[in-house]
Amino acid sequence: MVYNTDMTREQIIAEIKEKALRERVPIMEDEGLDYLCDFLQKHQIRTLLEVGTAVGYSSIMMAHHNPQLKIMTLEQDEERYRQARDNIEKCGFSDRINAILTNAREYETDEKFDVIFLDGPKAHNQRLFERFEKNLNPAGYFIIDDVWFHGFIEHPELIRSRRLKPLVEKLDEFVKKMMSNPDYRCTYLKIGDGVLVAARKEKTNE
Repeated sequence: MVYNTDMTREQIIAEIKEKALRERVPIMEDEGLDYLCDFLQKHQIRTLLEVGTAVGYSSIMMAHHNPQLKIMTLEQDEERYRQARDNIEKCGFSDRINAILTNAREYETDEKFDVIFLDGPKAHNQRLFERFEKNLNPAGYFIIDDVWFHGFIEHPELIRSRRLKPLVEKLDEFVKKMMSNPDYRCTYLKIGDGVLVAARKEKTNE
């Protein structure tokens, strides 16, 4: 896609979204993304790690709505990563969004983040949570998208694919583990395709 240099950032973002939808690239649903952007502003989030860049739409929207936010975002698909880099540059966010081509399940960083946003492969949520928990600031947040998973979590009888059933069961198990995790206060929101917010409890000296 060629962008007119006279286009506003809002117009470029709208075209990124339209192209992603047309090409069936999985992007966050409007309701969930609106909630996420509002959450980041309300809680004055300054640093965020995103797992699952796709073409950069959610990162761009978060940066657009929060001028103080710096994002590291991880993507394993090379073509989508390249598109994301181009989109981030066209929107003028290269200084605040650092897109990295990598397998998140193997990636290591010493950086700390106020929010860790999991929007990658749903079957690996538990592994990704365990891998990056050390990178979450005290009183930080994990936010996980697609935990409702098209309604299959609450209505497994709707599943018609044998291959899909193990994924749904794994995601359901992950959500239940998070909801019962004593180190986090978790909220399950039925917005978009389901959003789980896990607020890390500050440890007290006993």
